[in-house]
Amino acid sequence: MNVLVLTDLSEVAKNAGSYAVQFLSSIPVHFHLLNIRLFHPNEPESAHQHTRQLALGKLNARVEELKALTKNPDHKFSVIYSEDNLVGAARKFVEEKKIDLIVMGAANKGHSPNTIIGNHTFEVITKIRCNILAVSENTRYREPHRMIFPIDSGIEVNKENLSMLKQPGIAENASLTVVEVINGQSVQLTPILYDHLVEEISNRRVNITKLEKSRAFSREKLEVLQKNFDLIILLGRNINICGELLHTKQGLYSQVANQLPILVLHK
Repeated sequence: MNVLVLTDLSEVAKNAGSYAVQFLSSIPVHFHLLNIRLFHPNEPESAHQHTRQLALGKLNARVEELKALTKNPDHKFSVIYSEDNLVGAARKFVEEKKIDLIVMGAANKGHSPNTIIGNHTFEVITKIRCNILAVSENTRYREPHRMIFPIDSGIEVNKENLSMLKQPGIAENASLTVVEVINGQSVQLTPILYDHLVEEISNRRVNITKLEKSRAFSREKLEVLQKNFDLIILLGRNINICGELLHTKQGLYSQVANQLPILVLHK
């Protein structure tokens, strides 16, 4: 598996990288650490080169920290430095390195303020068609045993979207609760549309349930989810629910000190 770790070397980004190494502990992975730095056009060349070398030094030091963390000899690491805009650079290297998963920080209430990465999670999710693991600064790794997958009623789920959930070594022991979010209709009168996922994801236990939208997204609900689940699954094309949780200003993650990582499925 090829993984692109977006990092600005903030605490948010560092924690995301550490989580990813543990989350993917049992499979061969090449981690590409992509450092994003804002370009300063008026910066003298000497200062520019100094900044670049300083960043590469910190990146390589970060690689050594991750090497010390992993216990998998099939984990490889490399570094990339870029001054392109975040989305442009990420898109370029997703194609160039044949990336299967992007790892990045997710902003949440109380996160370190000086982070490029954490403040652009929603933008990356909506503009780059690649699976994304978003991890907040408060998240500490625990082996996933229970995952929740909220999805707006009527949103199509393709086999391609589920490939990561069916891959050996990806939260193998975790069950999946699919929550069909109903908007403006009676939950009791609405037929369940996602029963087929039980067969599609046959490698794990799948439970299907329904919930009214007004009850699905609130601070209280997120606090309950943190006690009962270890990972949130989202569908990338389900922009509404992605926004409910991850929008930089309006999303729940910006208002709550959340500890649940989010895996966004695109392919």
